Formats: sequence, structure tokens, C-alpha cells
Amino acid sequence: MGIREQVQEQMKLAMKERNQARLECLRMVKAALLVKEKESGDEVTDEEGVRVLRSEVRKCQQSIETFREIGKDEEAEATQAEIAIIEEFLPQQLSREQLVEKVRAYLAEHPEINHAGKLTGALKKELGDQADGKMLNEVCREVLEA
Repeated sequence: MGIREQVQEQMKLAMKERNQARLECLRMVKAALLVKEKESGDEVTDEEGVRVLRSEVRKCQQSIETFREIGKDEEAEATQAEIAIIEEFLPQQLSREQLVEKVRAYLAEHPEINHAGKLTGALKKELGDQADGKMLNEVCREVLEA
């Protein structure tokens, strides 16, 4: 079952449970997937769906920062809940500790790499959707500085 079908099934459940907040978030996710589908003119693959959902998570994280800056903590918490719902459809991410281990292991095999950008790029290709690019870059910088 693809991401779009999973979202549709979860929407049906949210309607049955009368969970309005979850339903609104799922509708937003479905709309983002439909927009991508219309842009490409073809059905969204799971890889494209993951990219769309990651983009939605990034937008939500930016909103949280903005809400906290202007003192709207309730909205920030609601947006955090939306992120949790979206992440249900994303592949499991590696933890920070796991990323540190992967970076150190990669550096042991490739000691010639001494630039965080090159290291991040190489590891992103290797890890794919398992790692958040921003966190991976931070970990690469920390490991190289140590």
C-alpha cells in the first residue's frame, strides 16, 4: 500500500473516531500529495511521497520556530502534533547516536575526507531517507571538529 492509500485509510479512521485535528492534518498531507501528482502528471511514487512529506515536516518546523518567537506556544504544540502525524508515514530515522556511529565508521574507511560538506553528501547518498540532512550535517561537523 502506497503512502497516498495509507493517508486515505487514516483519514477514514479519523472520520470514524471524530478526531478533527488528525483529520485536518491528514487532509493537508493528501493535498500536498495531490499537488505533487498534478505537477508531475503521474501518480506519486513512494519516494516522491516521502520527499513531499519531509517538505511538509520542514514547513511545520519553521512554523514552530515562528510561533515560539512570537509567544504562541499553543499553536507551536498543535504544529508539533501535526509533525508527529506526518512522521507516521515516513521511514524511521536514525537517532543522533546512530548517526555519530555511522559517521565515525565512514571516516575510518575514508580518512581522506576532512570537509563536512563532502562527508555529509557522501553519507546522505549512502543513508538515503534514514537520516535527516540537517542533523547529519551537524553530526558531521561535530565529529570532524573532535
